[in-house]
Amino acid sequence: MSIEARDPRQRYWVQTTKKELEGKLGSTFSLSNGLLGIRGAHEECPSWGRPEFYVAGTYAAGPASLLGVHDPDHILTHPQRMTPEALASLGDQAIQVLPNLPFPIALQIEVADVRFDFDSHRILSAERLLEIDEARLRRTLVFRDAAGRRTRVDSQRFVSMADPNLICLRATVRRLNHEAPISLRGKLHEAVTNTNGVQLWTAGERIAANGQLGLECITRGTGLRIAIAQTARVVDNAQELSIELYTIAGQMPLAEACKRAKAACQRGFDACSSDHVAAYQLQTRAARVEFDANASTVQGFNFGQMHLHMAFSPIAEKTGLPIKGLTGHGYRFLTFWDMDFHMFPYYLMTRPWQARKLLEYRYSQLPQYRENAVRWGAKGAQVPWETSTRGEEETAPWLCLQEREIHISADAAYMFARYAEITGDRGVMREMGAEFIFETARFYASRLRWNAEKSRYELPDIGCPDQYHTFADNNVFISLMAQWNLAYAAECAAQVDYANARARVGLETTEAETWREMAQKLFIHEPGADGIIEQCDGFFALDADLGGICETYCSHSQAVKQPDVLAAFIPFESRYPREIRRANWHYYNARTLHGSSLSLPGMAYAAARCGLNDEALYNLHASCRMDLDDVNLDTERGVHVSGGAVEWGTIVHGFGGLDASGEGLTLAPNLPRQWNRLAFTVHWHFQRVDIEITRDAIKVTVGDELPCPVPLRLASGDWQKILPGTTMKTPFGASSLSRG
Repeated sequence: MSIEARDPRQRYWVQTTKKELEGKLGSTFSLSNGLLGIRGAHEECPSWGRPEFYVAGTYAAGPASLLGVHDPDHILTHPQRMTPEALASLGDQAIQVLPNLPFPIALQIEVADVRFDFDSHRILSAERLLEIDEARLRRTLVFRDAAGRRTRVDSQRFVSMADPNLICLRATVRRLNHEAPISLRGKLHEAVTNTNGVQLWTAGERIAANGQLGLECITRGTGLRIAIAQTARVVDNAQELSIELYTIAGQMPLAEACKRAKAACQRGFDACSSDHVAAYQLQTRAARVEFDANASTVQGFNFGQMHLHMAFSPIAEKTGLPIKGLTGHGYRFLTFWDMDFHMFPYYLMTRPWQARKLLEYRYSQLPQYRENAVRWGAKGAQVPWETSTRGEEETAPWLCLQEREIHISADAAYMFARYAEITGDRGVMREMGAEFIFETARFYASRLRWNAEKSRYELPDIGCPDQYHTFADNNVFISLMAQWNLAYAAECAAQVDYANARARVGLETTEAETWREMAQKLFIHEPGADGIIEQCDGFFALDADLGGICETYCSHSQAVKQPDVLAAFIPFESRYPREIRRANWHYYNARTLHGSSLSLPGMAYAAARCGLNDEALYNLHASCRMDLDDVNLDTERGVHVSGGAVEWGTIVHGFGGLDASGEGLTLAPNLPRQWNRLAFTVHWHFQRVDIEITRDAIKVTVGDELPCPVPLRLASGDWQKILPGTTMKTPFGASSLSRG
């Protein structure tokens, strides 16, 4: 055995078999390709091991007990929906969630005809090693049996980025101090459930012949059929026994899955692994980010980027992007504003050719969004707070978010506008975007209320993105998003290109003019004399004592879960001077308890964009360690995938000083004093752009894949076009560029 140095920036490893850590480790060692997701459980599936395997889009129906009902005093609980009568009426299929399916690469190991078990054998060492740069998991296990025989197991697994239905495992068992017979075989571990012991699938057709195992799983309540087929290859020699498992899973006939698993086996593990790594690294190169921070920060950042790559489904136009990918049951694999507001900007700049799938996902569900608006007494289209493949509201029925977290409609509409602007693909607005934006504007118009006394429109009875204040009026973030939606819809309505979209929704000129007037007269909290923006009506009058605050005791307080005002600076930064953004960062930083996983990266992003670099670095580091160090003690429920997207924004848009618009790219670098180099790759009009910033120079290289030149300017300088296949290099000093 050779000794290899490990690069902690691209390797993460843990040496333990503590049962109480298995939930957290299952998340951090998860692998996925967006269609299949497998948790980092031990292949032998001990009783406490929590093996979990999910297939995107295969939602089953189950009882509310899957969730665990919130405390009646919780800030998000709706009192009328928490009565015994209301809870009793929910029924056995009240919610939807992905079913935990049979673990597809399970192993059974025997030494001297005695089956290895974590509880009956002595574990001498156990290590799991995540290869971040190749999206692979390795594990080494050494155990001793009652007779003193020591045996070592080495395994590696990957979920293929080249074949979205393929998972592969190779395991080798070595005798260390004995010559006893050993056996090794693969199996489909079926003793799995979702939370609270609920099983959401039943077994259908089975196959067990010629080195193959196959099982058809039928989802509860929805009747979807998922095939899982495993083909094994065993190699035996004097001192060790090896097995390779090739598993195909997905919505297909079981016979087809068996055929494809056999074909993968014939291709071989090394070939399948090479295909996977090549496909994965193609994605990582398109979203390259390199910076010379401490290894701990870089490791956490790279971990987050890996999960962003693994979360994007090849069928994202049907599934969207669940908030935790396929890494755990938290939020039941549902999609909400994380996708639209936080994750989409990342995919738009790094893989725009696939980002369009997220627009198709939202647009395909527009009929259901219209029905959702009617449900809550509104017009137009109201995007559900949490939804799945069917487009209906999936939020836990006893919560008060469904009718209150209404910013998500504008968050989704904003995606269409940004996509058209950054890619130059205006067809998306004619085909989908304009209609979507018209319908969401119609929704906000029906929610606004005219205040005759103050001669203005207001937006009452809503929930802040800061969910410590769920019952609020005139939240600045939501009002700004609604104002944008109304004004942009009115602008689109005046364009000839969108005549067909206007006809599809029956939009008359008078209605569009009303939207324009509403946008102009909508009340927005402006900065006070001290520059501070009030988050919502009455916020300044709340109790400034943050002692004893928690999610069941916070509505009276100025404590915030995540700062709404700072989030508003992302799309509306040009509205607020730098000194205003700085003042609000300090004000809300003192009041933020980081109850949301988006809070730390959001604080980092806001700080970097206004030049508070030390504060940005602190929050960036804490965010990058969110899952690896289990900062919020909830990693067992799945990886906080969207946090990685905001971390990317902190580095690229914050420290890199990148702004993207329809005119081109603007660079105003804001390199932290602790860094000497930052390099990243983005795309404009689908063209690749490589940017490197050092202490003395900025280098920009435009790819030659497309004939499109890229307009670029430094800070507020003149625009210049960089031709495909060429490089621009210019001197750069710390004081030569600045952002207002």
